[in-house]
Formats: sequence, C-alpha cells, structure tokens
Amino acid sequence: MSHLCEAKSGFQKLEFHENIEGINEWPHSWPKGEITYRLNNHTRDIPKASLQDRAVTVALRVWQLRISDLKFRRERNPDVSVDFDVSFQPLEKFSGKGVLAHAWFPGQGKISGDCEINDEWNWTTHSALQRLSTPPLVPILIHEFGHSLGLRHDTVTRESIMYPSFDLGQKKNRLGPRDIIRIQDRYGKRRISQRIIDYFQNRRDKGFDFD
Repeated sequence: MSHLCEAKSGFQKLEFHENIEGINEWPHSWPKGEITYRLNNHTRDIPKASLQDRAVTVALRVWQLRISDLKFRRERNPDVSVDFDVSFQPLEKFSGKGVLAHAWFPGQGKISGDCEINDEWNWTTHSALQRLSTPPLVPILIHEFGHSLGLRHDTVTRESIMYPSFDLGQKKNRLGPRDIIRIQDRYGKRRISQRIIDYFQNRRDKGFDFD
C-alpha cells in the first residue's frame, strides 16, 4: 500500500502518511498506453451516483491534461477487469476513523493503482462545498491518483497537491509546478493550450462539473 491519508487536529487538517520509506521516488511506472478505471460502488453521502463517477473522472483529468503517454478510459461494464479499481469501503478496511483513503503505487501486482475511500466520512464532491468536517472528494482523489501513477509525497513545496497535508480551511485542487514536472518526467509532456487547462481549472474551482 502506498500510503494512508489521516485526519488530524480536530478533523481540520488532513495529513497523508506513506508506509514505504527509504527511496526518493517510486521506481515503477505504468507502460505507455491506456489506463482503465471504474468506481465500483457509491456512498450515500452524495445523492447522485453519477456525480461520484464524475468526481473520479474529474480527478484523473487533472493529470491527463498534463501527460502524453497515458490515456484514461472509464469502464462501465462491472464484469470487466480494470487497471484502477476505485471503491468506497467500510471503516474496518482502514486503520482507524482518521484515515480518509489509501492507494497503491504501480508495480505492486493486481492492486496497483487501486484506491479505497473510507465511507465512514461524510463526503462531498468538490472543494467549493467542503467544510471543516466534510472532505471534498475531488482534491483527495487527485492526491491519491498521484500515488496511483507513481508519485510519492512532495515535502518541499506546500502548494503541491502531493504535499503531505491538506487543510480543510483552504481550497486546494490544482497541481503545483513540482507536481507537473514530476508527472511529466514519468509520462511525457502533453502539448495543450494553457487556455484549455485554465478552462478545466475554472470548472473545478467553481464546481461547474457537478451542476
């Protein structure tokens, strides 16, 4: 397992903890090509299942806009195996109530890339709706999928989405400069207009993906 996401300080500050130590960068990446994914179940916290599916897609799109070597495709058939299995899980799957989610790095066998979300929490879809005790699904998934793609924590730069903590009092749902450099080192730089990147960033900031 790549890491655990834990909440500290009265559920106001989320701290991400890895349990694999001793290396600066995870040595394994996904081969060039298509990555399939699926949210396999849904939480009761967010009334529409379609909004939860969309949150997964929006979070992966943040990375997709920056890289050239991988393409993400949602698989709707529940009987087909996928690369990234994403699911809400009961509290007993985690080490405690404070754990929000965990994910696996590539190169760890069948579970590579998988992400499990602690359904004990009261989830909302995106950062515009977050509260001090209500974590936003999209930013947490962006962070988790960074690990699914092979990124470890960035302990240097606070604006990084891969920084080891997340303050629910602030809205944070974009990649920092170091996140972009690190992911492009692994999967190539996508040639795309900054205007398109800004358009999707604005949609995330305003929550327009969930209207």
